[in-house]
Amino acid sequence: MNLPTLHQLRTALLFSLAFFAIDWLSYIHPLGHLNITPWNPPAALEVLFLFSASISWLAWVYITLGISDWLVRGSFIFSPAVVLGNALLVLCYAGIAASLRSVLHGKAHLRDPVEVSSVSAITFVGAVVTACLYISLQTWIGALQATDYWTALHRFVVGDLLALMIALPLFFVATDRRRKHQYRQMFRARSFQGLMVGLLVCMSFIFSLPLAQQMKYFFSLFFVIGLIAATHSLPGATLASALVQLPLVFSATRAGTLPETLLDMQIVMLMLSLTGLIIGTVVDERMRAEERLRESLQLVAAGQLAGSLAHELHQPMSAISAYAESALLLQAQQDQGADVRDTLNQTLRRIVDETLRATRIVKGLRSFFISGVSALQEVDAQALIEDSLARVQGKAQQAQVQLQASYPPTPISLVVDPVQISTALSNVLKNAIEASPSGAAVRVELSLEKNHTASIRVVDMGPLLTPDEADLIFRPFYSQKKEGLGLGLSVSQSLVDNNDGILRYQDKPEKCFQLLLPTRELIDE
Repeated sequence: MNLPTLHQLRTALLFSLAFFAIDWLSYIHPLGHLNITPWNPPAALEVLFLFSASISWLAWVYITLGISDWLVRGSFIFSPAVVLGNALLVLCYAGIAASLRSVLHGKAHLRDPVEVSSVSAITFVGAVVTACLYISLQTWIGALQATDYWTALHRFVVGDLLALMIALPLFFVATDRRRKHQYRQMFRARSFQGLMVGLLVCMSFIFSLPLAQQMKYFFSLFFVIGLIAATHSLPGATLASALVQLPLVFSATRAGTLPETLLDMQIVMLMLSLTGLIIGTVVDERMRAEERLRESLQLVAAGQLAGSLAHELHQPMSAISAYAESALLLQAQQDQGADVRDTLNQTLRRIVDETLRATRIVKGLRSFFISGVSALQEVDAQALIEDSLARVQGKAQQAQVQLQASYPPTPISLVVDPVQISTALSNVLKNAIEASPSGAAVRVELSLEKNHTASIRVVDMGPLLTPDEADLIFRPFYSQKKEGLGLGLSVSQSLVDNNDGILRYQDKPEKCFQLLLPTRELIDE
């Protein structure tokens, strides 16, 4: 048998001292000089100590109960009511503690509806079983009159159940290390501070009234505690319930207060605590669902980034591969004249350019997906379009599709991130080429709208989209192509939105995708 450590002994001694003090304060309206009161927080203290320190401290708890009976109630320690009654109480509370340890796997926390329901069920069943056994024992040995059986049972159940339903959730939530940040945020929140002031004002008003009138206004606390639970979940709900319980009991200790009146208010208090616990559990679950959703969105964003990089890097990597093969062929020629060397140098320069382009794409998309950053700068719209057309020229030739462009006489300056908008426009052009039949033309039209917004229309001769397709075309992972990732238009729309622009599909007067982008004149306004 292992001897207890110094820390364990200090904890046990602290438990005993706290037990004596709480037992003395809560010894209100006893029945038969026994610990049968409308409020019994020592029961909760016993369960929590046995839960935390383990069931091996049963003897310590038993001795503490005996000494407290002698100090608080003046009972003879070796009387049958004390010896047998306390033994039964300790065994019942140990059973509740063991059940809680089994359900919560030995950890003091309360995190999901299943755990809250399990703790509530164990508390209710444990309080009822303990009351039935204890009252029956005291009646059998003659410490309690048979005529007082149902009164004592009612009072014992209410006293134990209310103490357990307030103390246990508060302890399990407050000692959960994962909720430290939640508690810090709650105490700093103006909403919590305001609600607590409102709660104190309500309690001051209610408990200043005669006890007979308090019941008329007690239900107003449901609204305040409900707001606290809805705003700050279980930490707020459990704390508010405990704060209401203390003034309620001590206001009821005034002279002339009937036990039946206090019991009625305790039952209302029990309903109040359960309401706050239920609301807090629902809000807690919603907060966890939001956290899981944020994690899922982060994974989706990471997946979109990977898919977008694969989508955008396909063309420059293919170009690099083709240029590298051409360079190897040129290098292998035995007769390397001036023309061959010039062609080789041009090919190597293109490899460098495509490599730099791929690097810019990676940096631009990574910055966009991680932080939504846009490196805004003034860009000539015609130059940006020409660059995008040059990128897709090879694809257009393979598909036997002509590329055409029309520009206004006056240059248009855009204020955008050139990498992001060029990526978006290239994606739109690729889709237009793939949608067009062989021999058709894809037309790019640049114009200036009346509100100083630049319009880039990409017109193709492919089939019109159905209304359902038009609704889905910008959604991630939607694609009608066998090898498509379904990210081109989705990412393009996100990139355009990130530059304060608009990307939309139109079918009148002709099929096109239109980019509306801010200009220098619009920014200056």
